[in-house]
Amino acid sequence: MKLDPSWLVSVALHALLLAATLLLPRPQPFSLPAEDAVPVELVAPVPETIKSPRQPKAPAAPLAPVTPVTPKLDAPAAQRPAMVKAHSFYAAKLLADPRSRRARQALATFAPDERAIQLCNIEAMEQIHRWKAELHPDLVVPYATDSLRIDGGSIHAEGGAFRAGRRWYGLTFSCDVAEGNVAAFEFGVGEAIPEARWAEYNLVAGNPED
Repeated sequence: MKLDPSWLVSVALHALLLAATLLLPRPQPFSLPAEDAVPVELVAPVPETIKSPRQPKAPAAPLAPVTPVTPKLDAPAAQRPAMVKAHSFYAAKLLADPRSRRARQALATFAPDERAIQLCNIEAMEQIHRWKAELHPDLVVPYATDSLRIDGGSIHAEGGAFRAGRRWYGLTFSCDVAEGNVAAFEFGVGEAIPEARWAEYNLVAGNPED
């Protein structure tokens, strides 16, 4: 029986195509990268003992004679840092990020004053970074060296601090919160706080691998 040469050619071509298919690399399964954490960290609720009281002032006691004191020229008073007034606000946008879900859930459990403080802390971190790009704050403590004053929806932190690059810096800010959003913000960045005083102000160093 004589074989048709065209049939042999067809068989050979199919064999080559099959071999080429087997040699192709197999597709790898696709997996989404792990979700990065949003740089929104809530500080511990502010203890009542360091908030300025809202109670009416007690009647003033009779004034005693005061002896004038001459100020020492070699001990200048600490100067308040220059204040920067913000014209745009970012806390709401940061919290709206899907990766901030846990922060939003935590905020919902706080009392109104505490929630306002946390919003102002978040706003402070973003404002500082936009003011000076090399600073990347990851934590704000608004009552580090002085008490916090709350006046309605206004938060005034005269002795705050923020952590950036494993260092702590002084921070002053005034923040207004209206209807759950930051409506006004003004801040001033102070000098770096010496590490020897971190324990005094309960400032944590953070993860050395950050």
